[in-house]
Amino acid sequence: MTTAAPVNLPPPQCPPQLLGHCARCQAPCHRYGVGGNPLCKTHKAEAEALQKPRPAAL
Repeated sequence: MTTAAPVNLPPPQCPPQLLGHCARCQAPCHRYGVGGNPLCKTHKAEAEALQKPRPAAL
C-alpha cells in the first residue's frame, strides 16, 4: 500500500538551518534565508490569489 506524499514539503535541497514552520498551518517550509517565506507553498498561493486585482464593479 502506498500513500501520497505530503503537499507542503520544503525543497529537498533546502538546508535544515533555513527550515521553519508555516505561520498558518505549522507545516515545515523554507522560511529563512534567501528565498524564504513565512508561508508554505499552499498558503503562499492562497495569499497571492487574494492579492490579485478584481475587476471593477459596474
